[in-house]
Amino acid sequence: MTTPATTQTAQPPQVPPQTIPGPIKAEPLITKFGVVEPGTTVSTTIKLINPLDRPITIRAAKPSCTCTTVDMAGKVIPAGGSLDMPMSMKTAHSVGEKIAQVNVVFEGLEQLLAVRLEAETAYAVRGNPAYIDALAPERMKGFFELVAVDEQPFEVLSIAGLPPETADDTAMRPAARHVLRYDFTRNPKAPVPPFLIVETNHPKCPVLDLRVRHETTRITPSLGFAEYRANLGVVAPGKSAEFELEIKRMGAARVDSVTSLAPNAKTELVSQRADGESVLATVRVTDMGLPKGIFLFPCRFTSGQKSSIFYLYGTIR
Repeated sequence: MTTPATTQTAQPPQVPPQTIPGPIKAEPLITKFGVVEPGTTVSTTIKLINPLDRPITIRAAKPSCTCTTVDMAGKVIPAGGSLDMPMSMKTAHSVGEKIAQVNVVFEGLEQLLAVRLEAETAYAVRGNPAYIDALAPERMKGFFELVAVDEQPFEVLSIAGLPPETADDTAMRPAARHVLRYDFTRNPKAPVPPFLIVETNHPKCPVLDLRVRHETTRITPSLGFAEYRANLGVVAPGKSAEFELEIKRMGAARVDSVTSLAPNAKTELVSQRADGESVLATVRVTDMGLPKGIFLFPCRFTSGQKSSIFYLYGTIR
């Protein structure tokens, strides 16, 4: 039996932020935070350097997304000096690359200075591949690998709510790497799930998802979700968890409601913050009788005449 080999993740090309040249410099221009856990707030402070013989006032410093915080409007860079610019960025609750840009403009200058924040979100346990390709009939069953990035041994507790099956049918034992089996053909009447949810006992990754690519699992929301699912982690029976979701291309629109499509879970729109382009919504999810173990269910975001499905998953323990 051939098992999956570990693959290397290709690094995206480094594209400098778009700018209008001018005298003010930023050090550094790009801040790279590396790999961080989903839902992490990362912070940095850069220097704005003014080589001119007169002070320069910052007219505006606008981030590209509501997940990035900076407050510099009206502050002055002294002549021949520098000024610290603190910034923070909240990463998504799912895995992937996160890039934010802050555009800085100045009084009396035509310059546009763009600085960038970069991070990659990843769980302590990674799937290899990161998704299940079930587009062809022969790929409706197969194998995938789970690897602990920190090399800490762990056990897989369940896959899609069922006991895990190892590739060689041996008993589950603690290990830093597992090769596991999936099979969507066992119950022909059951729909192929949009995400394969895996539960582990790794202390830093109790639950994770692998996207399932199948003709029935296409996700095409009418709202500009920055991601398509939220990992709520471990939720105690009867308790709540919150997550944030950035919705792009909203303009003046706002989220009207977030409705759970599972009868044994409740969703509430806690707050929303807009920047004129995007909205950052905070949603509370409350267990109202979900079975113990993993869950995966959709909720519906509504904004005016638009509505879209968004998936929530985690584990009740």
